[in-house]
Order: sequence, then structure tokens, then C-alpha cells
Amino acid sequence: MNSKPKLVLIKISSILMLLVAMPMFLWCLQLIDNAALDYTYAGAGCFAAGIAYVFSMITAITGLAFAGRLHRHCWCRMLGYIQLAAVVLLIVPLHSYTALTLPPLFLLTVLYLFGVGWREKLDCEQQ
Repeated sequence: MNSKPKLVLIKISSILMLLVAMPMFLWCLQLIDNAALDYTYAGAGCFAAGIAYVFSMITAITGLAFAGRLHRHCWCRMLGYIQLAAVVLLIVPLHSYTALTLPPLFLLTVLYLFGVGWREKLDCEQQ
């Protein structure tokens, strides 16, 4: 993939992550009481999903700051992998609340990782 479309994809996914993070964080916090009544660990899962949205703001800011610096994309990629792992791990405690809370985070993380490159090691080795 050409580097210009990748830079555009990083910027777009980072901006969308920033726009989505705060409302979804607040919504996850509002779901805690109802989720705790439905399933055993769903309330804790909603809290953890809210924290994952806060972490996505850090990932998005890093993506915007390092979008033009190809040698820094390994940092962006590591944050994206951590975020994707958190999303996958949150499926278990959230139960049915997964379908309500995690789709925006999952989709934007995947777009972000396509932008920084899933497995490109050249930029990490050049440091």
C-alpha cells in the first residue's frame, strides 16, 4: 500500500477514535449498574471498557502525532495491539453488553492498525 493512503487512514481513524472515545466512555459508565444486575462480572467489564476507551484516546493522539514519521509507527502499532488485545479480552466479562460497547473501538482499532501496518518491521529496525 502506498504511504499517502496509509497516512490518511491513520489520521482519519485517529480523529474518529478521539471523537468516539468520550461519549462511549460516559455511556459505558452509565451501563455499569444495569450490567452488574444482569451478569456477574458485566459491571466490571463495562468499567474496563470505559478505561479501554480512555486508552484509545492515548492511541489516537499518538497516531496523530506520529502519522508523518514512519520510523515511529512501531510505537503506534504497539499501542494498537495492546488496544486490540484489551478489546478481545473484554468479550468474556461483558457477555451480551459486548455488542453494545465494543464495536466502535474494535472497528476503529482495526482501521488504525491497517494504517500503521500490521506487520511492517522495517520502521522498528531503523531506529
